[in-house]
Amino acid sequence: MINTMQDLRNRFETIAHKAHTVTRTSSGAVGELFEELMVGEIVGNQKGADFVNIETEAKVHYRAGEVTIFSFRGDGLKPSEIKAKRNKSTVRTGDGLTENNGRFTVKHNGETLTSWKISDLEARITEKMPNLAIVKATKTGNKVTYDKMAVCQHIVPSRFIDSIRNGEVRIELRSKGTSFRANPAIVEGWFEVLH
Repeated sequence: MINTMQDLRNRFETIAHKAHTVTRTSSGAVGELFEELMVGEIVGNQKGADFVNIETEAKVHYRAGEVTIFSFRGDGLKPSEIKAKRNKSTVRTGDGLTENNGRFTVKHNGETLTSWKISDLEARITEKMPNLAIVKATKTGNKVTYDKMAVCQHIVPSRFIDSIRNGEVRIELRSKGTSFRANPAIVEGWFEVLH
């Protein structure tokens, strides 16, 4: 059981730098294996953090580029309908996403396709990741090692919103849902404490 940040660090040290076999084939298999190794099961929740007792979400990345922060559908058309109208599945500020009246909005040919209230996005990130364990992994074939973990504490929702405004958050509008994605280095900057 992980009841403190020290428990989290201690448990990570028991699994770190060892080769583990990835047996699942889902796109999140490396993260799912991390959850299994850390708490004995795949958490896979859409509400709240993975390590509930310490209100900490886990994000594992093993490729260069962005990680998925959370999924959150906007008020409007389904993601697949938006993609069909725009012929493009991603938006960010400066590329299809604008801010008006306390909302981020996706428009096409003057039609509002979807939007998110900024206050709802702030509430969502606070719910999903009040704290964050961001883990760098290395995957070769079906083997993975968990190399290092940064613990980020106390999300500052306005920093997340500023990253959307600055074009540092990419929103993917896919048939399976809407995902907010960003580079791990950007994500770490959204917290008061990083260690």
